[in-house]
Amino acid sequence: MKPIDRFGLDLTRVRFLPPSEANDELFFAETTRKVKKDNTFSFKSKRYETPVNLSGKEIQIRYERRKYKTVVIYYKEDRVGEAKLLNTIANGLLRRKDETK
Repeated sequence: MKPIDRFGLDLTRVRFLPPSEANDELFFAETTRKVKKDNTFSFKSKRYETPVNLSGKEIQIRYERRKYKTVVIYYKEDRVGEAKLLNTIANGLLRRKDETK
């Protein structure tokens, strides 16, 4: 029997996921990182910023296995958002502005 024919026989028992942008993340690899005081973490020799204040906390990150293009942050099983590569120049300017106030 061909796989497509077998699939057709069991179609009434198949449950499909509702459409979501996070469905691809089900196949991502996962690892744990600790967020530093400056709200950043390291992954694959690069620094990333977290979208919310998670400094000092342990997070789970999910990422594409080969490309490392998308890095998604989870905290206590809740999706927080995508991590962004750290822009060291902008980050340094922000600190200077805060110090002058």
